Amino acid sequence: MILFDISFRFRLALQLIISACMMAFGGLFLSHVGTLWGATPLETSYVGYVLTVIAVVGAINAFNMVDGIDGLLGALATITFSAMGILFYSNNQTELAAFCAVIVCATVPYIFMNLGIPLGQRFKIFMGDAGSTVIGFTVVWLLLEGSQSDFEPSFSPITALWLAAVPIIDAVSTIFRRIKKGQSPFKPDREHLHHILLRLGLSNRQALTVICFFSLTLASFGIFAELFNIPDLISLSLFLILTFTYFMIMQKIWRITVYVRRFLGINRKNR
Repeated sequence: MILFDISFRFRLALQLIISACMMAFGGLFLSHVGTLWGATPLETSYVGYVLTVIAVVGAINAFNMVDGIDGLLGALATITFSAMGILFYSNNQTELAAFCAVIVCATVPYIFMNLGIPLGQRFKIFMGDAGSTVIGFTVVWLLLEGSQSDFEPSFSPITALWLAAVPIIDAVSTIFRRIKKGQSPFKPDREHLHHILLRLGLSNRQALTVICFFSLTLASFGIFAELFNIPDLISLSLFLILTFTYFMIMQKIWRITVYVRRFLGINRKNR
């Protein structure tokens, strides 16, 4: 049940305010983007404040955009927090690792209830925009905490992209696609990854499984890249190639889905 329909402009204004508060009172901002050239991190100077605002607003809306089928937002959040927890623990930042573990332990029961397990569809619970906002903001806060530490960072800013890769890639692709069409970048549509998988004939649970597997694979690569010291430039290049490939596929996704559905003999009646 919706009590108040808050406009996107108002929500965006609030997101800008909490971004400013995080930087002013939390002391967190994107001060560097990793060691892309040479042995020292590439400093962002004052541009870092703008990049931080983009990161906060982007993360909040990215996790909001993926909240399209039961269990998906909670599952993707669990993967991201688990991956961050592993890297925090490996860097002896036990308090942050424990915080991630608490969030995971709180989210897993929600996922089951969101899927109607074990009490059935009648007792399902939902996260809504408020929940996705909290998840997105907490994720970006911890990613900045882990990558921008004044002491020994737990992971690179480039690694942070891999830990939340699916929401980021899907959101970036969607926003650029809408801009290319001359539409508002935040206009709702049915061209997200979960919509595509459903259109290919997968059930909600099957689509959830596929996306979670994809997310887990990318987050695992991020952990691997961090623990085995893969250069940031290589890691970033691979991430950009993946994002560009996804964007190009989604540009022609309607034609691709028609071919796939025809090849597999899928039609609307047997979905």
